[in-house]
Amino acid sequence: MRQSHTTITIVFALLIIGIFQWNVTITEAGTITLNNNSGTTSSSFFIEGESTLVMNGFDLGPLNLSTGVAIDTVTIAVQQAVPSVPIQVVIYEDGNGGSPIDATLKYQTQVFIETGGTAFITLPEPVITSAPVVWVGFYLPTGFRFFGDNGGSSVLTYWAWTPNSTFSLSDLTSAQVFGPANGTDPVAIDMGGIARITAEITPLNEAGLSGDGFNEDGVPVGVQIEGGDADLSLLSNYPFCGDRLRYDPQDVNFSGNLRFTTHCRADLGSFSPGTFINDDELPATVPSYERRGFFYEVFVNGETASGSSEEMLVPVTHCLRPEQGEVPTAVIGVAYGAPRSWEILPTVRYGEWVCAEVTHAGFLSYFVPRTGDEETLNADFYFVGDPYLQGEQLDLPVGFLCGYPYTGYIRIRNEGFVGTPETVIRIQLSNQRTGNVITTGDYLLRALLPGETIDIAQMGFVIGDTFVNEATTLRFIIDPNNEVLELDESNNVYETSGTLNVFTNRC
Repeated sequence: MRQSHTTITIVFALLIIGIFQWNVTITEAGTITLNNNSGTTSSSFFIEGESTLVMNGFDLGPLNLSTGVAIDTVTIAVQQAVPSVPIQVVIYEDGNGGSPIDATLKYQTQVFIETGGTAFITLPEPVITSAPVVWVGFYLPTGFRFFGDNGGSSVLTYWAWTPNSTFSLSDLTSAQVFGPANGTDPVAIDMGGIARITAEITPLNEAGLSGDGFNEDGVPVGVQIEGGDADLSLLSNYPFCGDRLRYDPQDVNFSGNLRFTTHCRADLGSFSPGTFINDDELPATVPSYERRGFFYEVFVNGETASGSSEEMLVPVTHCLRPEQGEVPTAVIGVAYGAPRSWEILPTVRYGEWVCAEVTHAGFLSYFVPRTGDEETLNADFYFVGDPYLQGEQLDLPVGFLCGYPYTGYIRIRNEGFVGTPETVIRIQLSNQRTGNVITTGDYLLRALLPGETIDIAQMGFVIGDTFVNEATTLRFIIDPNNEVLELDESNNVYETSGTLNVFTNRC
């Protein structure tokens, strides 16, 4: 072995490993596992006193994936971690195979691995590539020990380092020591096998992913992918969110290294945002989406991604069970930001469940696409809080006073994803015994944008003098003539009651 500028000690210990079974757990986008390993015995490796890059090459040619793949999860088998020290995960594209010395850095992200075992790392964003060969690597800190199998010498694992220094991951020629781990110079280490590094991919051509409805990385949004069969028993329910929502605790325990936990509450009421963050990524053929089913809020205790109070350290798989008739088209959305807006996530269907990698804490629900032929408008008026009448004097008696001028205070929201035309709000007081209307007034409700809330203070509601000293009902009615065909017409009326009284000499 060639030594350069420092004494390098190679340490490896033969072990019988029973924990590396390389089973693919539920991953929305990962349908094929790239794995060069064989056998159950392993050796551990590290370079004494040096930060080192170790990476495996994967030949995608035999898979005949002409339109490329999305890489969403990578793994490395760990004997000894270095907690709280960042690790760089890198993916290179290699157009000609052989040595990766001329490979192009496609993706790089920072992760933390806190414990031994197989570290499953879900990438913050899928990596799209059509290269014939990809290299998946980990730039490891001093003291980190990884496992390789004992399947025999191979050039599928490469090592790189610069003694007593670092090198540029975007330029592999900058590493002073670079080569395969088959005993040849300059690395001069014969691992007798291949590093236990794997990757999970989605073949883009199998899903027919092309045209509108893609995000910038080529992953479809707004259109559901058929995921086939999967063992959802690996997923867990939240204690307070029923049996229609599940999540993958392994994303928190392993990929997130227990640095955060996720929690849930349900039945938040009618409020939800009415806009989409990723409008430009949704298919042009879908006019809009309706939010359906239960409305959840997923929140995080512990660490979040740097610079964000809502972005999770790693995405966490969540699955929702839609209504039976909506299973084939349902897609998952998460709402976050200030103000919150929905992001439709790449969604995969497994039987009666739809699943997505949730990237942020926030509201969670599912959506179904509209055709554009629906009679109803994809909007919904509702009262935010309770509307009320207030007189000029704040210490008026309880009830309503005939002849007295009131101001109606009303807050209305467009709970939908398209704007509404202008209509009216009706304030109406009627006698409970006879049903006769005592006083009524219609006031303009201007057009509302998607998700917009408006505050209205309508002055000049003067109550008439009939049915004095009798019980009355006060109604606030949005769109009383039903000129706007909404998704939900049942929440357009607010009622309260009181006695019609005489105050001073106004009646």
